[in-house]
Amino acid sequence: ERLMKKGAELVLKTVKAIEQNNFPSIPQLEIHEIKHAPKIFKETCEIKWDQSSDQVRNFVRGLSPYPAAWTKVADKVFKVFKVSVVTSADHVESSDEPPGHILTDNKNYIHIKTADGWVALQEIQPEGKKRMAVVEFFRGNKLNTWSSET
Repeated sequence: ERLMKKGAELVLKTVKAIEQNNFPSIPQLEIHEIKHAPKIFKETCEIKWDQSSDQVRNFVRGLSPYPAAWTKVADKVFKVFKVSVVTSADHVESSDEPPGHILTDNKNYIHIKTADGWVALQEIQPEGKKRMAVVEFFRGNKLNTWSSET
């Protein structure tokens, strides 16, 4: 509703400015001046766990749903679609672990160490499987002996 009201006000303001010929014209860039975004390759979508938790979260968000960020766990590729930054002090005892270290209860969560904390995987896709929540993954799988390769 607020957007509708603001939009209507902006349309009226714009129409009045056009009527009075009182609006600034801004030239567009020439075709040769436009810079295109770089192509995204599979290698550039790999999650670097030595970055901060916020950087990892933003990286995953930026690549979700396609082409999707990914990581290797015990030589298996997992696409990662959603993560959250772990803010509780649950892993203080494991704070000396290197980035990429995995903590899990094999029921509800997968937490992975980053440069400055932990992130919780929320939606993943193991290779050859469909996209699923971590809780669904644990209905038929375990991670207790796996560790990250990166």
